[in-house]
Amino acid sequence: MNVFSPYKRILMLNSCRGFVGGVERVIISLAQDLNELGCEVYGLFEHELHIDPVFESAFVESITLLDNDISSLLKHYVSLGIDFVFIHKCNNPDLISAFQKHFKTALFVHDHDYYCLRKHKYFPIKRINCHLPFNPIACSLCSFLLQKQSGKLYRIDLTKRVKLLRTIKKCSIFFVLSDFMRDNLLLNGFAAEKIHLLKPYLRLHNLAEKSRNKTPIVLYCGQLIRGKGIDLLLYAVSEIHLPYKLRIVGRGNDKAYLERICAKLYLQDKVEFVDWVEKISVEYKQASIVAVPSRWQEPFGLVGIEAFSHAKAVVGFDVGGISQWLKHRVNGLLIPAGNIHRFAQAIETLLSSEELRNKMGRAGYEMVKHNYNQEEHLKSLLVPMGKIRS
Repeated sequence: MNVFSPYKRILMLNSCRGFVGGVERVIISLAQDLNELGCEVYGLFEHELHIDPVFESAFVESITLLDNDISSLLKHYVSLGIDFVFIHKCNNPDLISAFQKHFKTALFVHDHDYYCLRKHKYFPIKRINCHLPFNPIACSLCSFLLQKQSGKLYRIDLTKRVKLLRTIKKCSIFFVLSDFMRDNLLLNGFAAEKIHLLKPYLRLHNLAEKSRNKTPIVLYCGQLIRGKGIDLLLYAVSEIHLPYKLRIVGRGNDKAYLERICAKLYLQDKVEFVDWVEKISVEYKQASIVAVPSRWQEPFGLVGIEAFSHAKAVVGFDVGGISQWLKHRVNGLLIPAGNIHRFAQAIETLLSSEELRNKMGRAGYEMVKHNYNQEEHLKSLLVPMGKIRS
């Protein structure tokens, strides 16, 4: 497929400079795709965390905001000839507004931050998922205008958050990964004609290498935070009587909490915590199945198709955009949200049948091959960008 980017110098704007979770991995993947098309990609970030060479190598230049004032940044990017700005996560409405006045802007809505003060899109009591649109009064009562960061509580600036939501709606175009997220944007007043479904691209992996582990491995990959539901996964595997190992790969504030649950359930010999690894494909190759136990409404759940790219079957809760790719009894097992017992049964079903999990894993592999390939990805990215070129 001969494709060309309608823009040659593109700026990626994000809150974090460095790998934290799926957002940053998507940013690097997008930047690499654009690099392959001959684009120069620049990075601008609000703060730094876990910087590494792989992240930095995707950009011609990376800048952390620090004390840079907006006018100086604008002059710098105008002088570079930037002609398109890709906004990912940003908390500065004045910065976004300034870019909107000078460049075409795309907003990639990765999660619920812009229209949920708590960011998790579930209520604080019993963590029941919320399906309501943003409302300054109701959302203020729900959040108590407090947010937790690095173990500390901070006051939410409601005026700034309302301004941020109004500002981002003025972007030239919006990208989402699932129909679920499209519906969320429509519910919150985003212009329907600006919303486009972006198909992520996953490179397929060699299936010749087989796991040599005698004990089946259940794999979790992602942040160790409450919304990801790793605690639910631990309670689920505690009900399993077949041999297994659970490998939990990732970083996050909940690690100590999860280790306490392991001790409470006597799972120390069954569960291994692994810090984030750059070559994550090694973990997938060794896995028997992949678990996606999210309690929050996943905007998409990239870990699922990442598992499929290694031909691994998935067990996941039916929340948010997960049903976009997880098809029950086809490429995995889709379980009603929060049903720990059913989740345990689903894991046990796949662990007990290598034939079944291989069949489902292969179906997932075929889904990635046909729906999440580079051609489909670039078409879903570049066609909408081209329409706003003039």
